[in-house]
Amino acid sequence: MISGPGGVGKGTIVRELCERDSKLAVSRSWTTRKPRVDDKDDSYFFVNDEGFNKHKDKGGFIEWNEFLGFMYGTPMPDFNDARDLILEIDVSGGRQIIEKHPEAILIFVDVENSELRKRLSGRGDKSDEIEKRLLEAERERKEAKEINYKIVLNDDLAKATEEIYKIIRKV
Repeated sequence: MISGPGGVGKGTIVRELCERDSKLAVSRSWTTRKPRVDDKDDSYFFVNDEGFNKHKDKGGFIEWNEFLGFMYGTPMPDFNDARDLILEIDVSGGRQIIEKHPEAILIFVDVENSELRKRLSGRGDKSDEIEKRLLEAERERKEAKEINYKIVLNDDLAKATEEIYKIIRKV
């Protein structure tokens, strides 16, 4: 699992990992938020509240939670797929997964707050949303330490991607 504050580069790192290694696949999460300008076409399944809740009520998510007023959920994996699945989820979701699958690898990608602020602003987040995300980042950092995430600083994309790849392949 790859977690970390919004804007740290999780999606970019995950795409790099999957391009590097065909034995890796990323789970595409569902969300009720609207697409942002920087979202890739395959970033999320964007659904309304009703669609999300129907899927959730049918047991369609391995984990789900609410974040800044929107719902996010990871669909149940296809256990017939032989690839190793990367979940790009929030730390609370990571806690749900590790309780069910203690063998899961937890990786927390982070950057300094000043860099995080710059990245969030650069992708078009409004200043009030940036402040909420920075507060949430502090909460996530604390929770990640509590449940023993491996911390990777993404101040250099190639270096961070390589470090994560080594963690994943070491197991």
